[in-house]
Amino acid sequence: MIKLPLLGRCRLLAAICCWLPLTIAPFAGAQNPADGAILLVASPELRDPNFAQTVVLVLFPQEGGPLGVILNRQTLVSVAEAFADEPQLRQRPEKVYFGGPVRINALMFLFRSTDTPRNALLVLDDLYFSGDGSLLDEVLARKKGTVERFFVGCSGWAPAQLDAEIAQGGWYVLPADLETILKADPKTMWRRLLSRATAVKT
Repeated sequence: MIKLPLLGRCRLLAAICCWLPLTIAPFAGAQNPADGAILLVASPELRDPNFAQTVVLVLFPQEGGPLGVILNRQTLVSVAEAFADEPQLRQRPEKVYFGGPVRINALMFLFRSTDTPRNALLVLDDLYFSGDGSLLDEVLARKKGTVERFFVGCSGWAPAQLDAEIAQGGWYVLPADLETILKADPKTMWRRLLSRATAVKT
């Protein structure tokens, strides 16, 4: 797990202070192959400020409950600003995303790799998710793949919690796809996917 330096953490927390009720959950390093990645699209009735009008990429580790990151909450803080003291990160101009209220002081990342990496969860095809610092060093050194997106924090549920939230109407569920994960505009993602999800349901 990559911990945020104090200055970077202060900048990011200032940027996302309205989303801060905190919880803690473990990060598992192996995906259950029977459970593919999904996209959760928040129902308009979902009022939890952590997840209102969000789209969440969700994975299913072999141990623990579902784990994911919010795809449409881009902060105003760049990777370079958050990690000014990290030689391999201080030149990265892209913005950090708020992944969720779990492990708010940790950096998570989506990356592509032609090899099967250790300490990472498979998302789709050659796209993986991890919070492992040593693996990030390898990826940034271009020994293994390329980083597609950085997140501060992640989202997590107890094993049966997410099923209950879906059953109660809090979420719509769509299959994950690379185009949405990596290329969709975060400003319009929720409304576009909500239209798709409700069209499928009806």
